[in-house]
Amino acid sequence: MNIKKKMASLAVTLAFFVGGTAQAFHSNYSPMAPRQLTYKASHADYSYGLTVLPGNSIDSIEGLNRNGPWQTNYYVLDRYILRPVAHGYAKLPQFTRTGIHNFIGNVGELNNTVNNLFLGNFADSGISISRFAINSTIGILGLFDVATPMGIERKEMSFDTVQGRAGADSGAYLMIPALGPSTERAIHGTVVDAWPTYLVPPLIGWTFNAISAIDTRAGLIPQEEMIDNAVDPYAQVRTAYLQYREGKVNPDAAMENKKDENVEEFLEEID
Repeated sequence: MNIKKKMASLAVTLAFFVGGTAQAFHSNYSPMAPRQLTYKASHADYSYGLTVLPGNSIDSIEGLNRNGPWQTNYYVLDRYILRPVAHGYAKLPQFTRTGIHNFIGNVGELNNTVNNLFLGNFADSGISISRFAINSTIGILGLFDVATPMGIERKEMSFDTVQGRAGADSGAYLMIPALGPSTERAIHGTVVDAWPTYLVPPLIGWTFNAISAIDTRAGLIPQEEMIDNAVDPYAQVRTAYLQYREGKVNPDAAMENKKDENVEEFLEEID
């Protein structure tokens, strides 16, 4: 769900094992210009000599990202806190985990409703609010997803994707301390998509974010070995994360990414 992947970017975020400070390192290299500015079709190079990553993102503070937040989060926080907690969570009865996952997804339908509306996807927006209403009532506060068996499929849409389809590049790639990989654009999207938690007391919002992050992190357990054994785990996570985000903005790019079997498996786990 949106809040999961972005809370889950506050989460895909806690779940991706990583970290860096966000707004504090707003990059001079990547000002979130319109997409065409980073292309070289006009014979202009706006990458400042740095490698342009998926979504036209640039890892302009890679040294800081690698040596600070990544080292702390991957080798300390994830290894000694997140991973054990996620594995403990995964041992809960499937019925319990499914209910939690459904509840988190149901809250995300509020984001799907608003964000689809921003893009003029009125039908998808209507479907999203219908799912929320049905699952919140018949599904007992969203613990049961009764809308999907009724043929009312989820129409996921994050504000990060809204920005991307409006023409904004990903901006600088960042590692958020204790949260995970992100980009300038994704940070903005996370703040906006977190609005449902602003409507409840802070303790409830924080608890929701924590549970959502654990649920997302548990979904990555099958990919731990792939990340741990990668020649460059930092680059592996960075590529998978940026390809996932770009795939939401440009579905054709997602199909291209499926040519890489490892990346495909990783993306399937976080989707």
